[in-house]
Amino acid sequence: MTPATEQHTTRHVVITLDASESGRPALETAVRLAALTGAHLEGVFVEDINLIRLAELPFLRELRPSSLAEEAISAQRMQRELRSLARQARRMLEQAAVEMGVHWSFQVWRGHAGAETLAETFSADILSLGQVSSLRFSGSWAASGLRARRRSEPLSHINVLFGDSEQAVRALTTACRLANDLGAPVSVILPDTGKVELQQLRQKALTILESHGQAARFVQLSGSGLQTLQQLTGMSGHCILIAASGHTLLQQAGLDRCLDALTCPLLLVR
Repeated sequence: MTPATEQHTTRHVVITLDASESGRPALETAVRLAALTGAHLEGVFVEDINLIRLAELPFLRELRPSSLAEEAISAQRMQRELRSLARQARRMLEQAAVEMGVHWSFQVWRGHAGAETLAETFSADILSLGQVSSLRFSGSWAASGLRARRRSEPLSHINVLFGDSEQAVRALTTACRLANDLGAPVSVILPDTGKVELQQLRQKALTILESHGQAARFVQLSGSGLQTLQQLTGMSGHCILIAASGHTLLQQAGLDRCLDALTCPLLLVR
């Protein structure tokens, strides 16, 4: 283990939740990570303030696909559905955490549900984010979600954005711990940089991987990076992407844009 990982202990894992079964695999991954590190797990159900304000507009209508009937959408109805979904999300978190013996807490947070806002708001060693601000009526409303491509599909691949920072070291270390526990393969994604720096990063990553007894394949980003990243995660089955919260690609493209492009949850390591 490298000095950077020895000096840092994961104490607080935060995951944004919805009440859908599609978010369960990502929840189970976060619970397992909290169990491996001995961290406290906090689930956050996000009430998007913009959607709540939208429901207050008098001309807004819902068109039900089953009957093609229109129905008014009110702030009161929105609040009822939100409370119901928050209770469901809390039960999902409680069940998964208790089964793994993880200390947990839950909160409902109201605000702007953009990924950048969430990342700034919740102080956590690891923050698990998925696509947020999705709105679906007719019995399925979600203000915040962690996407999974197939219901109850086990984690099959772990992608890590690697770079020259202590946070990147912690991101790769986190990936190794999860991979060893789950038996999932790891892909280390290197930046589009010069040969010398690329070789240095590769050797640094190999040292971390070897200290954890973990093998991995190496992939280099090209072009804008985001398109390549989208292709990589799209070909990996049900996967997760782990990255340092200050990674250059996330800063340049923006968290919301990255989450829109990805088909998997994103774990930000601070």
